[in-house]
This record gives sequence, C-alpha cells and structure tokens, in this order.
Amino acid sequence: MSPTIAGRVLAASGICALVGAVMWTYKGVVILVTGDQPDYWFELAFVWFGVSTLLLASELNRHVRRSRPVTILGWVSAIAGGVASVSYLMDGNDEGLFGPAAFAMMLSTIVLLFLVGGEVQKNQLFGKYEFGPRLLAWLYVAAIPGGAVLAGLFGERYLEVGLLAVVAGWVIVALGALHGPGEPLDFAV
Repeated sequence: MSPTIAGRVLAASGICALVGAVMWTYKGVVILVTGDQPDYWFELAFVWFGVSTLLLASELNRHVRRSRPVTILGWVSAIAGGVASVSYLMDGNDEGLFGPAAFAMMLSTIVLLFLVGGEVQKNQLFGKYEFGPRLLAWLYVAAIPGGAVLAGLFGERYLEVGLLAVVAGWVIVALGALHGPGEPLDFAV
C-alpha cells in the first residue's frame, strides 16, 4: 500500500523534525562534553523545525476546528525559522534579526502545538504518539527555564539539559508524524 499525499506531508514533517532534533542533539552533547559551542548547529535547526511545523499544520488543518490560526502559525513558524537561520548565516552571530526570528518561531510553534494537541489526541492522528504535540509544547515552556536553573546552579553548559528535553519532544512528535493514524506508513512506490 503506497502512502497518500497527506501521509507524505506528515512524514516529511516528521523527517524535518528529526533533522532539527539531530542538529540540536549534536550541539547539546558537544557543549555538555566539551563546553564548546559548535557553530551553526543550533541556529540552522530553526529552519528544519519551522518547515516541520508548517507541514504539520497543513496536514492537521483537515482535522482541527481552528484551522485559520493553525495555518497562520504554521507559516509564521516556517518563515521565522528560515529568517533566523539565514540571518545567522549572513551575520555569523546571534545578534540582530536572529533572536527575534528564533523567538517568533518558537512562540508560534508552541501556540500551534497547544492548539492542535487536543485534536491530535482526540482523533488519534499520531497513533501511540498522540501525546507528542502537547508534550513538546510543555517541554518548551518548562525545560528551557529548567535548563537555565541548572545552568545557574551547576554551570552554563547545563543549559543544554533543557534543550535536550525539548529535543526529546521533537523526536516524539516526529515519530507520531511518521507513524500517522493507524499503521505506520509504507513507503513502497
């Protein structure tokens, strides 16, 4: 059985989420182990997460009641993620446009995940990973400040613990998107 176009869009969302998660994982582990920040890994992941959010929003629009806000938030996330990544590539630092764009991407993603989380769960759109969108939203809200507390207590590199918690949320959302409702996607052509 070949996947539907909707299944492919959802799978593409999951793949983009996994690419971003791998990038943030590499960044977090390198900092925890060495204390050194690897260039570009954190900043370039924003475009992957933004595209993942847009693809997720486009597929979930068929299932959620608040489809206009979901569409708008998906586009804001993708555009802001792209702007954040490109501005970092052009400037080579996280000052200027990068910070506001990264914040807009994260905020729009969090709000979107809270908006669709209940519908994903109610309609079992992610199979056994239906809790993923809400979990990721709550991890963004709690893990980053939690990482900041750890950094204050034990040193700056422990800020990465919060980031890695968010990565775990992205992986669960990715698995849900790749699994989809019912059986896992079959990529046979």
